[in-house]
Amino acid sequence: MVLKRNGGKRSVALGLLSDDDLIKYGNVTIPSNHEIPSRGSVVEIRYLYAYPESKALYQPVYLGAREDIPISECVLEQLRYKAA
Repeated sequence: MVLKRNGGKRSVALGLLSDDDLIKYGNVTIPSNHEIPSRGSVVEIRYLYAYPESKALYQPVYLGAREDIPISECVLEQLRYKAA
């Protein structure tokens, strides 16, 4: 989900739910052919893997807003991590 817009840039901060906490988990650039999603929007991101230590996604790509998914499904457990 979108936590905030990053300054005057075409990027947003991403967040995921873990238990009852909201955890910032990196940023993604919004392509010019998409509108910048508003705070609290659920968005779809494609990425290669996640880094648990730095709480960042490797090569995130914004695919679009998802109005068919509730915020409650934006959970940390869905991430795929880089194999050690």
